[in-house]
Amino acid sequence: MALAEVSVIPIGTPTSSIGDWIAEAVKVLEKEGAKYELSPMGTLIEGKASDIFTLVRKMHEGALKKGINRVVTTLIIDDRRDKEVTMKSKVAAVKKRLKDSAKSK
Repeated sequence: MALAEVSVIPIGTPTSSIGDWIAEAVKVLEKEGAKYELSPMGTLIEGKASDIFTLVRKMHEGALKKGINRVVTTLIIDDRRDKEVTMKSKVAAVKKRLKDSAKSK
């Protein structure tokens, strides 16, 4: 299972707001039934790496189809193969460490 963080940034929108273009990109994930979490600065996706690449390409294209000529998309993938990880398990692991650290003080 891979985890990814993707940011789709439309350039050349008529106003400084980019929410409509981001919504077009996220609609791809909803249409495909992908497991994702939207954050204020990007979107987290959970799945097979090959599926994530396909989804991100579709997200990029979705923003372009909204009527602009330029989109910058960044992608970070954590593809761990020695054990199963999920978005929730990674967050839980850090929270456990924080709790354990507080106890040892």
